[in-house]
Amino acid sequence: MQDERNSRLQKVLMGIIEGFSDYFVSVLTKYHGRAPSKIEVSNITVEKRLGATGIHIVKVLLESDLGSDEASIAVKIYEENSQATTVVKKINFLEKRIMPYKKLGIFSASVIFFSGSVVIMEGIQGDDFRDSKIPKPQKYRYAGKCLSAFHSTSITKPWFDKYKLLSNRSIEEIPVDDYTRQKIKEMFNSQIPMVEKNSINSGSVSFGDFHPGNLIFDVKIGQKPMIQTYIIDPEFLDINSEHDRLEDIANFFTVEAVDQYRLDKSLSRLTTNMKSFLSGYNEILALEQLSLNSLYPSDYIPLNFHLALMILMSILNIQGMLDIFDTELAMANEISLRCELIQKLLEWQTFPD
Repeated sequence: MQDERNSRLQKVLMGIIEGFSDYFVSVLTKYHGRAPSKIEVSNITVEKRLGATGIHIVKVLLESDLGSDEASIAVKIYEENSQATTVVKKINFLEKRIMPYKKLGIFSASVIFFSGSVVIMEGIQGDDFRDSKIPKPQKYRYAGKCLSAFHSTSITKPWFDKYKLLSNRSIEEIPVDDYTRQKIKEMFNSQIPMVEKNSINSGSVSFGDFHPGNLIFDVKIGQKPMIQTYIIDPEFLDINSEHDRLEDIANFFTVEAVDQYRLDKSLSRLTTNMKSFLSGYNEILALEQLSLNSLYPSDYIPLNFHLALMILMSILNIQGMLDIFDTELAMANEISLRCELIQKLLEWQTFPD
């Protein structure tokens, strides 16, 4: 099946590759110091797919009067042309947003060409978050820096009614008994006034689907900075600055929180990783003499509330996934575990040390 997809992708690219041949001319000019007078594509190889993003890294073999060379491009194919056009606008927004932070090693993949439902971006080298051999504390710190650069240091007020609506709607729709539903509802409702009161300065744009699979690490020996971090695939980006920035942070840690709690009923490892992440996040804010603490009126940062809300909504996503859980009992046990974790997070209020 994978070979068939790669073969189809190769055929699609061979049909449109002349449309962005100027990109390959610029690559060879930068490499050789002069422009080729003639260039041809001799072969296209689909090397790998980046995590769950659907982005393929493609190696293009080039023949020119300068010799044989290769270039790398990143390709994603969408279901509809209109979807691709919308995503290209979001990629351009992301690139402009983080451009001031390139010297700090924060990058995105520029669009070099798009046609119909096919979006071609400049090549991305390296490994995604899970596969990278960079030490964990550094990976989490760089992840925090990337997200903070995207959020920026602007101070705006979020539209908090969004989170009231999401919590109420999700609580009503999750498949649990009335006692559990009522208990979770009471716990969220008791938190909401305090969270809203302390979130008046925390608004930002939203990446929408910020997770480890959307981060690529490339180690450039002899360059500064040596570690370059790419934030990619902003398909669900929302340019309205009405979202609490903790929403994206919580989304990044949702799967990890559930996985660890399932393993040992604690969040000890997650706590360590989140501290590394937040140290990176604060590095960017510090450029404007800010920190996460300064964006909230008191010492209370409602990270647990947003993490609990993300886990609550994740319960809706796993309903009916019998292909993953095998049996209805297994799925029910998973839902019960997530409800238990939600209650723990809301009991702790602030993130547990």
